[in-house]
Parts: sequence; C-alpha cells; structure tokens
Amino acid sequence: MVDVTSSAFGFTVPVVAVPESWRARVRRAHPFATQAARYTIVGALGTIANAVVFLALRTWWEALAANLVALVLSTLLSTEVNRRFTFQGAASAHRWRTYVQNGGTVVFYAFYSSAVLVGLAMVVDDPSPWLQSVAVAAASVLGGAARFLLLRYWVFDGPPGNGAGA
Repeated sequence: MVDVTSSAFGFTVPVVAVPESWRARVRRAHPFATQAARYTIVGALGTIANAVVFLALRTWWEALAANLVALVLSTLLSTEVNRRFTFQGAASAHRWRTYVQNGGTVVFYAFYSSAVLVGLAMVVDDPSPWLQSVAVAAASVLGGAARFLLLRYWVFDGPPGNGAGA
C-alpha cells in the first residue's frame, strides 16, 4: 500500500505502509492475555532461579536463611524483567510504586514462604531441601497470580502508551 503525502517543502513523498505482524495484532487485540503469557514465562524462570539459588545456599545455610536470600534476589530480578518484557515501556511509570511493590513483595513472600517452610517442617519430619524447594515453588503460584494483578493494575498502570495496556 502506498500513500502520497506532501511535505513542508512542497513536494510529495511516497510512504509505504508496512503490514502489521501477527504478533503485533495479537498484542494489540489481547493485551491482558499477552501480558499474562509473558508474566507466566518470567514467573517460571524466576521460580527456577529461586529454586537453584535456594538449593545452592541450602548446602551451607538453614532453610529460612537460604529462602530469604533466594527470594530477595529472584524477586528483584523478576520484577525488573517484568518491567521491561511483560509491561513494555513501563520502566519510568510510577517509580515510587515500583519501590513500594518491590519491598511489599519481598516482605509478603518472606513471611509467606517462611510460613510454608515452617508448616512443611510441622507436617514432614526433616524435609529434604528438594521437598522444601518444591513446596515454596508450588505455594508461590498463588502469590504470583496476585502479584500479576498488582503489577498490571497498580504498579505499571497509567496513561495509555506506558505499557500497561500493550
């Protein structure tokens, strides 16, 4: 498709309209589904990173200390990846919300995952690091769904074009 437009200098410039890719059409037509899919990918990778760090630290530390360090590192990393990949263009939107959300997420997951580990120890005598890691990962799925909604509608929400609806 060729459009002809006039410029300020008095001559016309042909403009070729590039067809929209199928990915761009899907992102535009289904922003929530696109963000949910991207968030799921980031969440899965973040959960794997958390488990790897937890299992590595667990060889030297007790479960709660290893969990807290793995949690802080994976939460900060996944939040930044979500800002850039899941909620594209939202890196500069509501910076104070991002700080509050990061802190709130770390505090929430610290208590939540610690409670899961304590509860597991109450139910299973001497749980293995693998079982502890699986229990924390499984429990984080529910927390991750709530976090997605928080990120989408509060942290990265804003005027159109900032990434929240794209």
